[in-house]
Amino acid sequence: MPKVYASINRPPRDLVAHVRGLRLDQIVKALPVTQLMDSAIKPLGLRNVRIVGPAVTVASVGPDPMLGMIATGVAQPGDVIVVAAGGNEAGFAWGGGLTLSAANVGCAGVVVDGVVIDADSIVEQDTPVFCRGSTLRSTPIEVRGSINVAVTCGGVLIEPGDLIVGTLDGVCVIPRADIEELVATVGPESARINANIETLIATKQTIFDLRGGRSLADDLGLEWVD
Repeated sequence: MPKVYASINRPPRDLVAHVRGLRLDQIVKALPVTQLMDSAIKPLGLRNVRIVGPAVTVASVGPDPMLGMIATGVAQPGDVIVVAAGGNEAGFAWGGGLTLSAANVGCAGVVVDGVVIDADSIVEQDTPVFCRGSTLRSTPIEVRGSINVAVTCGGVLIEPGDLIVGTLDGVCVIPRADIEELVATVGPESARINANIETLIATKQTIFDLRGGRSLADDLGLEWVD
């Protein structure tokens, strides 16, 4: 029988805050490729947004906005609602009213492995929605699925409470048990790269300059011809 598990084990807030400060490119380097969602799942409207938060999962048998509505009843501030609709584009799995509901709960964002409706309304709101696109097709209301169980979204296995990180480049998933180790591994390199970017902005140099200029080419075995 389908179930709604109202309580999940979320990662500590301080760890989530640390991940917010990390560079996505460095996070991805520390993760297996199996933790990267299908690149077709992007923020609706290709907005330049970033989401980081624990997953509240929706295991949906096809597109079913009713389950998404129920998920807003158990989500907490900072959560990311993940709707695993199997990539089904035969109807919408999320919409504008649900986005407003998620915002009212304080969700960090929504990820839908499917399509949404009311795209104009969604992109006008502050809460980012990642999905495969939008549709005009209506969806029969059939509650077929569960809330806060293991799901596969965009090709990635996700447990409730795993950390969802999404930007304009795409979405990745950090298993809850691996968050602390990832922060320790990625933190120093993220800080170094961010410092280099600040230097580039301040000095108007290039990455080529920072990496040693012509000596870099020599180190790489490239013959420099003036």
